[in-house]
Amino acid sequence: MQMRQYVKWVGAAVCAMSSSGAYAQGYPDKPIRMLVPFAPGGNTDILARAVGLRMSDNWGKPVVVDNRPGGSGLIAAEIVVAATPDGYTVFVASTGEVAVNPSLFKKLPYSVEKDFAPVSLGTISPILIVAHPSFAPKTIGELVALAKAKPKTLSYASVGVGSPMHLSGELFKMLTGTDIVHVPYKGGGPATIALLGGQEVQFGFVGMGPAIPYVKAGRLKALAISTAKRATLLPELPTMQEQGVKGFDTSIWFAFFVPAKTPRSVIAKLNAEIVRVLKMKEVNDYLLGTGVEVTPSTPAELSHFVKSEEAKYRKIIQVAGVKLD
Repeated sequence: MQMRQYVKWVGAAVCAMSSSGAYAQGYPDKPIRMLVPFAPGGNTDILARAVGLRMSDNWGKPVVVDNRPGGSGLIAAEIVVAATPDGYTVFVASTGEVAVNPSLFKKLPYSVEKDFAPVSLGTISPILIVAHPSFAPKTIGELVALAKAKPKTLSYASVGVGSPMHLSGELFKMLTGTDIVHVPYKGGGPATIALLGGQEVQFGFVGMGPAIPYVKAGRLKALAISTAKRATLLPELPTMQEQGVKGFDTSIWFAFFVPAKTPRSVIAKLNAEIVRVLKMKEVNDYLLGTGVEVTPSTPAELSHFVKSEEAKYRKIIQVAGVKLD
């Protein structure tokens, strides 16, 4: 009896693997939908369209970008969770939906670990610490000294409560022992405009894309880069860690996921195609021009990265007591 059960189990496993492989051979045979949790024009949307266009050209099947903004990414995420796990629904997510939301919301309608299967990391965008040219500090060391000398008087801008920029500011406070005031704005545009004015806030944590033109034009002063490594677009700008803030490493990143239980063979085929596209020089150059750096990965590498990022932001949110109204 035990032998019969064993043979039956092995047979079922072989059939499952065979059907998965056969399915992947015919994949894709219809349009693929890429869910983007933001409106057209942002970094997530730009990545999805750059990759989707070339996937479509290579596979001969349409890759349709479906923008579903709102709800801090929850709207798009729920659509992906409810989709059939067949490789025809791809979630192009950012730091917020995958690494921040699990700790920011008391009740989340999805589980990153249980409902999504990682495919590949796409791009990473460092965060710039910038100030109006009239702001006295020229380095992070000088900023820390001023903040300690005048607690609760310096304010920093971010693109909103719970954003990677806001949490970068909270991490800065934690690691430097400073007491600075957070001023959230509704997006990168308003935050950048406030910094250009130099009156409402003294400095800010902003994305590379919106800030770089003003930095290069001398209208904003860059104090540091948030990532552990220097940015390709501003190689002369020291990192926070290089300026004494040990352990500081934050960014905005974008990655590809599919619904859980999607066949591994399909995930492997999707991964190979996405990585191929991201390594194309024309794609790399184009995306770099928008302020992001191409960083393709294996599914396993993305899984490990997401877990480490989620743990990092969970700690920041807990220590800072960040809550959404």
